[in-house]
Amino acid sequence: MSGAALAALAAVLRFWWSNAAVAGVLISAIGAFLSVAALVADILRGDADQLPRSADADRRRAADALAEAVHEQWAAEARLRRLQDPVPIEVRWAPADRRLADHTENIRRPHPLPAPREAGAESVEDVPGPVAALPGRRLVVLGGTGAGKSVFAMRFVLGRLAARRRGGAVPVIFPLAGWDPWQAGLRDWLSDRLATDYPPLAAPADERRTLARALLDTGLVLPVLDGFDELARAAYGEAVRRLNAELDVDLPLLVTSRPGAWAEAVAEGDVLTAAEVVELLPLDLAQAGAHLERTARPLHTADGTRATVWTPVLREFAERPDSPPARALASPLMVSLARAVYGDGSGDPSELLRRERFATVAAVEEHLLGAFVPASFADSGPRAAAAAQRRLALLARSLHQRDTRLLAWWELDSMVPRALRVYAPGLLSMAVLSALVLPVTLARAAGELAGVQDTLSVIATLFGQTLGFAFGAARLLPPAASPPDRRFLARQLLVTVSVSALLWAGFAWADDLRFGFRFGSVTDGWVPDLLGGCLFSLLFTVFFGMAGLPRRPVPLSLPWTGAAGRAAARALGTALLLGGVIAAGTALSARSGDPWTAVVGTTCAGAGTALMVSGARRAGHEGLYPAGAGRVARRFAAGVVRGTAAALLLGVTACTAAGLTAAGVTVLASRSPAHPAGRPIDGWRFTESDGVRTATTSRPLRGTLLLPGGGGRPVAYPEGTRPPDCTIPLLHHRRCLPFTARHTTFESRQGAVVVRLDLTGKASGATPPPSTVAYAANLRSVLPRTARGWLTRGPARGVLERILPPLVAGGVLVGVVGGCVCGVYRALSVPSDIMRAAGPGSSLRTDRTASFTRGGVVALLAAAVSAPVVALPGDWGGLASVGTQLWLPLGTAALALSAWGRFTVARVWLAVTGRLPWRLMSFLEDAHRRGVLRRSGACFEFRHQRLQSHLAGSGSQGHDAPGTANRARGPRDSSDPASPAEPSPPRP
Repeated sequence: MSGAALAALAAVLRFWWSNAAVAGVLISAIGAFLSVAALVADILRGDADQLPRSADADRRRAADALAEAVHEQWAAEARLRRLQDPVPIEVRWAPADRRLADHTENIRRPHPLPAPREAGAESVEDVPGPVAALPGRRLVVLGGTGAGKSVFAMRFVLGRLAARRRGGAVPVIFPLAGWDPWQAGLRDWLSDRLATDYPPLAAPADERRTLARALLDTGLVLPVLDGFDELARAAYGEAVRRLNAELDVDLPLLVTSRPGAWAEAVAEGDVLTAAEVVELLPLDLAQAGAHLERTARPLHTADGTRATVWTPVLREFAERPDSPPARALASPLMVSLARAVYGDGSGDPSELLRRERFATVAAVEEHLLGAFVPASFADSGPRAAAAAQRRLALLARSLHQRDTRLLAWWELDSMVPRALRVYAPGLLSMAVLSALVLPVTLARAAGELAGVQDTLSVIATLFGQTLGFAFGAARLLPPAASPPDRRFLARQLLVTVSVSALLWAGFAWADDLRFGFRFGSVTDGWVPDLLGGCLFSLLFTVFFGMAGLPRRPVPLSLPWTGAAGRAAARALGTALLLGGVIAAGTALSARSGDPWTAVVGTTCAGAGTALMVSGARRAGHEGLYPAGAGRVARRFAAGVVRGTAAALLLGVTACTAAGLTAAGVTVLASRSPAHPAGRPIDGWRFTESDGVRTATTSRPLRGTLLLPGGGGRPVAYPEGTRPPDCTIPLLHHRRCLPFTARHTTFESRQGAVVVRLDLTGKASGATPPPSTVAYAANLRSVLPRTARGWLTRGPARGVLERILPPLVAGGVLVGVVGGCVCGVYRALSVPSDIMRAAGPGSSLRTDRTASFTRGGVVALLAAAVSAPVVALPGDWGGLASVGTQLWLPLGTAALALSAWGRFTVARVWLAVTGRLPWRLMSFLEDAHRRGVLRRSGACFEFRHQRLQSHLAGSGSQGHDAPGTANRARGPRDSSDPASPAEPSPPRP
């Protein structure tokens, strides 16, 4: 197929090289034909290679994908935290108060817990492995802030995954801070959180439940409930009762909590059935000192003995073990921070010996938390370290305000002011549109493509477009990334019809529609241009809303799966790129006088480049259910059928309501005109005979005639204005000619007015007949105001007939184009598997490629659908202007509303205001390499919750008494430096 396409392309270049406009359009047609042919071939291949799977197989496949995501997340975190560099901090444990655990005979022990080695204490490193191997084990781990609970939970998960077989249960860490036991059942909350954090699991498993709930119900998820103490204090007892009532006793379970919170829960509720309870012990000074000495850089001493920067400090601590710095090092979190701040020799830990500065343990902890980021960026210089501290503090405050720990690049627009967040996508769409039109000679492009009267009209139109875009993005897009239901479509229809009627009422009030309406006509002032631009861009968001594009878009993946799919994308991209470059090149080299050739060529080249890039790279993980052959084509076909039906209903209904409203306002605004017949006014003579009214002048009248060809009536434009789209590829007879009329006569029958021009002079190429009858509405400005009402006086039905038909026809065009947009979105909008993404940067690049591909295909298909309308003989109602103006903004709007588009807006705003750097992702990746941030799928997280709280200006909240409820703090405090502060998977 690609060979045939190249042969056809060569033929086009050979025989139509002299007419680059025709060549450019035919090149685009070849690309569109290739797309359709590929879709047909895709459908014919079908899904014969895909064997049916049982529900159990689907669940186990999903569990394996979940296990892969969880393992990648926590294994990477263990490496980043240098757990084995050289060894983890040795944290001991001991059995907790027996009154906090179930009866010994109720605890199911296929194998006993490891026996303590020394005085009832055992290393925590010996616990997760044996516990992970026990299929019926339930365990509650208690410990204070920074005691090591999170490292225990993380190593338990990794140990359990190491012992897991394919299709087995998957340990998943759930931060309990977001659970309200009084409002939601535990299973319901777990399934909702699982579906939120791992979006592929939100897919339906059957008619009753999601895949996440199915995994929970079938025992394929092993909950690790982290941070019981983060629940509201009043809910402790109810939470334990929920755990006992909703989780099977045979289901392995791990719960972490502070001791005081668990004691209250047992006193108010009950013990956790069949659960053992252990407590993590604080580090003693010898343990902390040994680890700090072992990880610090050796120093050369005069006597040749081995020493580090910590040697004299630890000797002083040993003499004063009750000093605040010595007691602060009882927490593994503080030991790890101390290692990071002083271990490389750039800092001197002897400053911790200053008693007046570090009089309390809290002062020591705040100092280590505050010094961690500057120490991590110390090799970049003082200014860079200070800038990094300021930027990370800004990000921490944003996360703190949104009550989350996940730093997702597609959610950074929440840091932008709301007004700009709503309005900016429209500005971005206009900017991309301007970049595409830039290759055209600016003066010619402004005249050919805009067709407006003056600079004020340009500004009003652009402002109206961005305003309508902002309103549509805020009100006409669904809240979630899913196919809209009937209720949403009904609401969208109601809002669109209401807003369209309101805008057209204003349009009719500000503009004179008594002569009739035609797309591309001259308006009276800037207000109609403002309202028209608003309505025009509102249509874009209607299309995207029907296609299911959400208000807060999530990252996209690539729809091509397998080598064959990627090869087809590359072949189609190559054909489009080659054709687009040639078409644009010939236009820019002045071989074609048609600006549309350059625009079409530039769009083809952009879409082709995006297709080639998308075909050259894998989409990462294929997701839980990779698309088989034919799936993309069937999704496109289903989207076109459903989208066209919905768009036709909405477009025709809204445009009909708009036409009726405009006609009604026009009739109401019309006053009984004075009868000017028989008396001259400003050089005009008025007569009425046999029901025909005329207004005649002998003054020369200059302007431009748009000759649409195909037997259509010419359209006259007054001097100072230029018709839109004077030339369109393939329409050889369409052209614009300047004219000078010796005599001008307006003729009216029943309020329908035409203008008769007696022309003089000649134009290059051809001339219209000496007496030409033209569309009169654009020349109404040359008439006296009293004459306008007199000429258009007639029945109200006549006003309706002159306004409504073009709008209804436009509604039909809207429906057809909207159906294509829905089909493209249905076929190409494949959400990214963010829970198994290689990283945030990879997710961003994939979404950018997918967004450009989608925007280019949307634009080209909209152009292909509009082409028959543009080619209609006579250009009835000015629909050619709608067709040429519609397709390109659709592609740029699709790009602006993508996750990458919104990220671009946020990135530019944050960089311009000096809050974050221009190379934002590079900065975040650098912070990750330095250990300040960690990756969680496609998101970043701060390494410690206490570090995030400290940077956000809420570090003191980390010292609350055990069990204190503090929901504003978000997920629980970090319990260990060598582990993730709060293990939480990514969410969209």
